[in-house]
Amino acid sequence: MLVTLLYVLFIVVGLRFFEPHVVGVTLFAIAAPWTVYELVKNRFKNVLVPLAATTVGFLVWYMDSVMVFKVLPVLITSLFLVKFLEAVIFKRPFLAKMVQKTPKVVWSEEKLSFIDSAHMYWLVVTTINMVLQIGVLFAPMKIWALYTTVGWYMLFGGALALQIIYGKVRGVK
Repeated sequence: MLVTLLYVLFIVVGLRFFEPHVVGVTLFAIAAPWTVYELVKNRFKNVLVPLAATTVGFLVWYMDSVMVFKVLPVLITSLFLVKFLEAVIFKRPFLAKMVQKTPKVVWSEEKLSFIDSAHMYWLVVTTINMVLQIGVLFAPMKIWALYTTVGWYMLFGGALALQIIYGKVRGVK
């Protein structure tokens, strides 16, 4: 979450004062060592975001295009979309495993089952997010920045609130 906010802030402020290729070189110079660090320390476990930022920085530097900056959130969302598609199509739930890692929270089997049954719901929410993100790709930078920093958090927060309310109405304990 913090990385997304910092990324958008970096892009918006950077483009206000510098040409796209300068911001691209700077992003590349920051993200490339981060990628190498993650590769050395964690192998491939946490390398996706820094590698994507390194790639975007290089492409913006090379192509001198602001559009490349705007594509990164779409790429990250597409990875989540693929993960939810895989969970729905191949019946490989993963959400319950993720929430079980929450420290000091004991999850009932009924709640874990309810969470694992929600992959189709989250696939739809992620698809809506993807459509909106593709839509703001072609909007002015301010609209893109607003949706990328606040809008998608509101979408997912609202979707989570609806899922919690639905669980309460169904009597999930």
